[in-house]
Amino acid sequence: MLTSKPPIRPDDTTLYFDMLEQAADGVVIINQFNHVVFFNTAAEQLWGCSSADVIGKNVNCLVPLEQRPQHDGYINHNRNTGVNRIVGTSREVVFTRTNGDYVAAEMSISTAIIGPDKQRYYMAFLKGVTEESHRRKILDLQNRVFHELSGEASEQDIADMLCAEAEQLVPNSVAALLQVNSEQTLEILSGEGLSRRKIAMLMRITLNETDVVAMSLAPEEARSIVWNTESGNGYESEFLDCWASAITNGAGELIGIFVLYSRNRDKITNWPQKIVRGCVPSCAAIIERGKTRQQLSRLDRYDALTGLLNRNAVTTILRDMTLQPTSNPFALLVLDVDLFQDINNLMGYDKGDALLQTMAQRLTAQCRSNFITGRLGGDDFVVIIPNGDHEIASAFADSLTAAMREPVVINNQELIISLSIGISLYPDDGLEIENILNRAEMAMLKPKRRPAKASDLWEALLMTM
Repeated sequence: MLTSKPPIRPDDTTLYFDMLEQAADGVVIINQFNHVVFFNTAAEQLWGCSSADVIGKNVNCLVPLEQRPQHDGYINHNRNTGVNRIVGTSREVVFTRTNGDYVAAEMSISTAIIGPDKQRYYMAFLKGVTEESHRRKILDLQNRVFHELSGEASEQDIADMLCAEAEQLVPNSVAALLQVNSEQTLEILSGEGLSRRKIAMLMRITLNETDVVAMSLAPEEARSIVWNTESGNGYESEFLDCWASAITNGAGELIGIFVLYSRNRDKITNWPQKIVRGCVPSCAAIIERGKTRQQLSRLDRYDALTGLLNRNAVTTILRDMTLQPTSNPFALLVLDVDLFQDINNLMGYDKGDALLQTMAQRLTAQCRSNFITGRLGGDDFVVIIPNGDHEIASAFADSLTAAMREPVVINNQELIISLSIGISLYPDDGLEIENILNRAEMAMLKPKRRPAKASDLWEALLMTM
């Protein structure tokens, strides 16, 4: 009777290693010294290096530079305590390829006691998920930005958060959010990683119409605006590349640029540009929210017709001036236009508004830079002269009266207007704000000895015909 021999089996270790070598996911195995003993083809493709460059080296050569000093400690803690914080779990890791590009991967780690010496080995499986990972992270970032925009955080803080997150998505990068102002120059809303020299270069940029049109047609043209190798300036470039996109509002107007500067020597993917593009809606929302808040603040502080401070703003300033520990004296002038109500009645309120605007312009032109001007309401205006006394205030009132005598063209007619002006002094005429204002208003009304007549206005008009 013939007996068959058992089939010859290949060595188990060789079999397992052959299977792992052909695995679609990256596989890395380390020994008791944290040295890499296995690095398959998929891992080579993830890191962009050969197994010969890795085998026998400490596994920390595969992790980001900033994590290397602590990496052995994490593994040894598990060896010594058996407390598993990452073994048996799956998490996302980001590392840099040998050419400077970056990769995101889902990593799961297992461990086993192997060999006659009962040494603990660790095996990591890594699946590249860069594209899916960044799509998810961009969505998460957009959600965070819009959540912050609904709260009390400042635009500066939100922009800083967005830039910091973008820098995490692209290692060795510096993000900046630039706002285009009314003069078509750039303001840096966020860019903590930029050097002073780079900031100065960006702030010197003035966009022309060709630049604006180019970026409206192709947002990525923003790169040509913010990228400068600086070779022509005699300086070595601090960055090696950049990605950028123009930012527009709902009306299609250029309002900003988002840029990622890179220190990576090479790049093999276009994901940084996709990340920039994904951040653009959030950037637009941040800039628009800032502009809206500025407009609301201006409406709250400034008179819509004349552009001067309104009564509430003037009152707030006066309160601040009087509450200072060492309050300095000041002079306060209240003035109005004689016969103004007749102008409204006889010529129309639009002509009255035009007169008030002209008066505000002349008033501003006569004031020094440290004077505070405002409109209290109607045709009543106020001027605050810091450190002013009665002599200074009277001289200013005389010069203002003379300036206002220049004819004003209303409804194709020249009108010569006159002012009534009252003066009060702090602290001589009172310490309370309302008292100071009331004293000036009473002084203003005192010279008006007779009621204004419409005939006076028509007489003034006829004299100029």
